[in-house]
Amino acid sequence: MKLIGSKQEQDFRKELAASNIIMAQGDKEKAILKVLRTTFGEIKTAYILNWTPEQSEDIFTILIDLDKIAKVEISRFTHLEAPIIETFKLRDFQKGLSKVFQIKLVVAIDMAQKDHYNG
Repeated sequence: MKLIGSKQEQDFRKELAASNIIMAQGDKEKAILKVLRTTFGEIKTAYILNWTPEQSEDIFTILIDLDKIAKVEISRFTHLEAPIIETFKLRDFQKGLSKVFQIKLVVAIDMAQKDHYNG
């Protein structure tokens, strides 16, 4: 899929820029980054693609660097509970995604590539 600079892509860029865990300063983002670094080691980019607030946990779908997707479940009640992490290869994760989510993923990959080349 090629990026064409559509309004939807521009909106996704703004949303993803705000979800860049590496640059974020909030406690929740710092906690997620710590979990990701424990699992993956040093990472250059991490963009939240999706956030699902559940009753007792938050579930984040995150693009890690250029080739991994992590689904991270973090308890809302206690930081003592270990997060649950599922990892997917990008190629496997892409199968069956909606067209809109595919566009968001391609925009995130484009942003991650720029981060890697500029960093």
